[in-house]
Amino acid sequence: MVQSKVSSGLTTKRASKRDGRVSGYSKGDAKREEILGGVMNALASGRLHNPSLRAIGQALEIEPAHILYYFGSREDLMMAVILRWDEVMSGHTISDPPSERFLDSYVEALGKNQTQPGIVHLYLTFAAEAVDPSHAAHHFIQHRFERLRQNLSTAIQREQKCGKMSGAIDADIEARLLIALADGLQLQSLINPQMDSADHLRAAIEQLRKT
Repeated sequence: MVQSKVSSGLTTKRASKRDGRVSGYSKGDAKREEILGGVMNALASGRLHNPSLRAIGQALEIEPAHILYYFGSREDLMMAVILRWDEVMSGHTISDPPSERFLDSYVEALGKNQTQPGIVHLYLTFAAEAVDPSHAAHHFIQHRFERLRQNLSTAIQREQKCGKMSGAIDADIEARLLIALADGLQLQSLINPQMDSADHLRAAIEQLRKT
């Protein structure tokens, strides 16, 4: 049975190449991207909040079984959302090496996150659950915090060298405090959407520059 299924797939792929159609594998990738993009849009707009598989299916007008076919489980899909979000946000906050205006980019990233509350809710949920070493996102969250700490610390040290911040500041400690502040502010902004988390983070960074 397995051999027959594989042979059938190869035959279909060859036929697709001959008649110019996209192969079955490419169609599968496209469908996976369609589902992933649809979930991210629904989360970003606030139509979904840490949703069940059934709620995702209803939002995308697709059978849950079809979602499982492309992602294996709800958790795998949610992890794919977080990874894609992180990939996009890394251009603003976790570039290597950090840009000259890294601290300001960090504030801008928080501002962007305010426009996609469902994804931030999902990220904060994953971050809390990932304290369990067996959680699928444990190493990802751990590595993300460390990358962000290193880049924030480097950015602070750079501003210390050019006189924008006091040399008495412990860059590593302040980096961790900024991460804690940013995540805490994002949690508060989910509870109170009228609060501008980016403005509060900007004020904290400006206070460091005045120290």
